[in-house]
Amino acid sequence: MLDTGEFKFYTLAAKSDKFAIGDTISLVVQNIDVSFKDYLSGRFYMPSSERKILNPMSRSNEPKSITLKEKIFKFIQAQHESAEISALYGALFLANPLPPKLRDDVAHWGIAHLLAVSGYHLGVIMTIVFLLIAPIYKVFSSRFFPYRSYKFDVSVLAFGFLMLYFYLIGFVPSFMRAFAMSAFGFYMLCRNIEILSFSTLFIVICFCIALFPGLALNLGFYFSCAGVFYIFLYLRYFKDRFSLLMHSLLLNLYVFFAMEAIVLYFFPLVSFQQFSVIPLSYIFTIFYPVSALLHIFLQGGTFDKILIEFLNFRLSSTTLDIPFIVFAGYNLLSILAIRFKILVFAPPFIGAICFIIATFKL
Repeated sequence: MLDTGEFKFYTLAAKSDKFAIGDTISLVVQNIDVSFKDYLSGRFYMPSSERKILNPMSRSNEPKSITLKEKIFKFIQAQHESAEISALYGALFLANPLPPKLRDDVAHWGIAHLLAVSGYHLGVIMTIVFLLIAPIYKVFSSRFFPYRSYKFDVSVLAFGFLMLYFYLIGFVPSFMRAFAMSAFGFYMLCRNIEILSFSTLFIVICFCIALFPGLALNLGFYFSCAGVFYIFLYLRYFKDRFSLLMHSLLLNLYVFFAMEAIVLYFFPLVSFQQFSVIPLSYIFTIFYPVSALLHIFLQGGTFDKILIEFLNFRLSSTTLDIPFIVFAGYNLLSILAIRFKILVFAPPFIGAICFIIATFKL
């Protein structure tokens, strides 16, 4: 996948092409079959030819400028011998696209949503800012300006860090949805307005699409919004019924099976490995900040051997195609579950049925 700055598109390279992530490439493309809908989606395929790496000195006497994102990725690369692991961390921290083989490995484990920079990464950044800055700021606040809320001030500072991170990694639809929702939620919280509501989610979705129309056809944005939708659907009916520990388990199970039919419509791969995503999501909450800290202290290769064995592990897999009529009906059924409580179990039940049907093909 290549990034032009205005849009991204897929193309095929020859075996003789020796390209690496971050290279500036000159090529000729054929855009005859690219429709307006494809262009609006921001990601499509175009055949290419005459591919070559541009010489930084060929266009000017000045050396090619390296962006901060590229510098950080090179810093990460230097700590790993495996290009695959470097790409994994590049996707995890900088939202870089995954190479085909790694994308296939991730699909077999069903952990694409863990690698996609989204709400979880946002939460980690907010938490780190509060843990590092809030105790110090609270001391100065209580002494020099006790009339101000230190929580509000630190939150504003945290959003500043998030904006810098958003600028660093570029336009990432899943992170944009999380950022817009958190900013809008923060505003509503300051106004004592209910945050966890479907109207909030709907307003944020409309706001994001109004600013960036291409999001209307962006698959990552759709998955991100669907995930939040099912979280809200679960909380709407069960938030006061269980303990926090039970919620951490039941919510993961609910969202996993509720998303199954949607994911299978676009990516029909099914494997028993994907069921392990639930315990892996708990492990990931520790792995993500620890691995980031290890990279800062030049120990990023600590988990490389484990990760290589993990990615190379394969169980048998199969495919299950979901017809469009089923996909459309599933989305409608999910929306109706907001109004009719009896339908709240329908999405995870249908997802579980899809998973069971696929296992009979293994």
